[in-house]
Parts: sequence; structure tokens; C-alpha cells
Amino acid sequence: MTTTTTPRLPSLPAGSGVTFRRYRGLQDVAAMGEANARLRTRVGMLEPIDPEAMRHRYTHLVNSDPLVDCVIAERDGATVGYARVEWHDLVDGDRVYEVITLVEPAAWGLGIAEAFIAWAEERQREVAAANPSDRRAWLAGEAFDGDEELEAVLPASGYMPVRWGAEMLRPDLDAIEEPVVPDGYTLRTPTAGELPAVFETIVAGFAEHWGEHEADEHQLAEWIEDPRFRRDLVVVAWAGAVPAACVSNIVDILPDGSRRGLLDAVVTHPAHRRRGLARAAILRSLRLLRDEGATSAYLGVDTENHNRAFALYESCGFRRVSGSVSYRKPFANLEQAP
Repeated sequence: MTTTTTPRLPSLPAGSGVTFRRYRGLQDVAAMGEANARLRTRVGMLEPIDPEAMRHRYTHLVNSDPLVDCVIAERDGATVGYARVEWHDLVDGDRVYEVITLVEPAAWGLGIAEAFIAWAEERQREVAAANPSDRRAWLAGEAFDGDEELEAVLPASGYMPVRWGAEMLRPDLDAIEEPVVPDGYTLRTPTAGELPAVFETIVAGFAEHWGEHEADEHQLAEWIEDPRFRRDLVVVAWAGAVPAACVSNIVDILPDGSRRGLLDAVVTHPAHRRRGLARAAILRSLRLLRDEGATSAYLGVDTENHNRAFALYESCGFRRVSGSVSYRKPFANLEQAP
């Protein structure tokens, strides 16, 4: 359920040169993505912004209506940042009210991030009132390493760092080991009809991860209708007809025309762990990506993953090159605000 009110816009003192407006629709996504890309370039994030994938994402949002839950900052008529709110019930029993904030580097220091967070918290009070719950609740934000704006503003706003993520790069795809598949398993691409079962395995495999959304929030359509999705680049370890592990791969086209592979989801069903399935699927994925013309590959990881994912990826030739920090603030602090 969402509120029917239209929240106020953020504001800055007159003369700042910054104006705020509401998100108007998918026509805004290109400029939003460009601002996001400028930030990612500055801080050295590997994952690029794909405008079509971002539009796809904005048509599959859960618990977020961008027409009321997203605002855009403009300076001299150009988009320099945006903020959006959404909320999720987590597998661990908590609820998070996410405060998604992005300000491009050229607009740092103008007070945009502070204005966005104040707006987002006010909006989340309205959202919480319309969606009551007895769950323990948190406000949640995230900042890339090197995002000097959010690294300063989030702690100053009462958010504490609670979890660390990383992007890991394998700089070349030479000398890839031959995958070793355990007895009783096979590696192959799923058929179109098998994709729902593979998706269920992905959801089950990630259910133990920190901050994971409840299963009913995940959407098969968001995965397979993403413009970057290619079924022929999905590697599944099968136990007979049952998907036991999976790596879903993407090929990024970089500005210089080169190709880099993304291991977008690496997951093993809990019933099939500690058998080398993820490693075998990763190595098969690297070979597939190389065949697609990629000269390097990367992935994202929770550095505190209890299944030792970081060590697994290092053993497959990946090294940490960039990172991010997840922040939380008790929602009770917000509820007590005037």
C-alpha cells in the first residue's frame, strides 16, 4: 500500500542555483543515468550504467512509486542528482526503509545530499504510516567508496556503517582452469522452460544473505526481461533435473568498445553447498565470457558473506578494486522526529 498524498519537494536557500522537481517518467532516466555514470567514473566503480537496463528497473520497482517517491535535482537545467525511497521486508524479520541518494561530483558541497535525505526521511514517515508493521525497522542508505558527499552526509545524519561490499575484477581471461564438476552433477544452459526453477534456486540461495528481501518481492520478469539478459550466458549446475547452483552472466560494452563480463549472480542452493559447484560454474562462465569477446570479468560481493564467497572469488583470480558501505539508522529515531 502507498500513500495518496504528494510529499513536498526538497529545498535549498535561494541563490544556490539548484532546483528540485518530481520524476516525470521514463524520459528522465537517461539524464539520471548520466549523472550516476559521472559519479561511478569519479569513484572508480566497474559496473557501468546501462540506460535501457535502468529503464527496465524503473518499471519493476517494488514498494516504490517513482512518480511520488523520486525527486530530481537540476542545476542550470541539467540533472545533477536524484533521490528515491522504497521499503522492503527482510528474510531476517526486519524492515528497511531505503534512502537512495545520488549526487554527481560536480554538485558536491551544495547541500543537495542533505536536502535529499531530509526529504526522504519525511517521505518515509508517510510511507511507514500507510504500511504499519511490528517489525524492527531501519532507515538504510549506501555510499560508494570515494563518494565524499555521502560519506560525510550519511554519518552526519545519524546513519552508521554496518556492512561492506566490494567489486572484484579478474583483469584477464587467460589460462582459465578446466571446471571440475562433482559426480552426480552436470553443467549446462537452462532451457526457457527451466528458467522459473532456476530463478527459484537463485532466490533460495540468496535467502541467507544479509539484508535479503523476502521471496515474494523477487520478480522472475525483472530477471529475464532485463535487456542485458541472455539465457545462453546462464550456467547452471544440475542435480538431475534440479538446478543446484547458477551463475547468470552479462557482457558489458565499455566506452572504448571493449567487452567486460559481469558474473551478475553467483549462487548455490543451500542443499548443495560445499561441493565445488559454484567454482565449477564460475570457471565455465569465464570461458563463455571469453568466447563472447570479453577480456576481463568482475562481480560484486558482500565481504562478510558467511559462505566465504570472497575467498572463493580470489581463488578464481578476482581481486578487490572498489567498494561500498551500507548504512543504517534506527527508524525509531525518525518516528520521534517532529
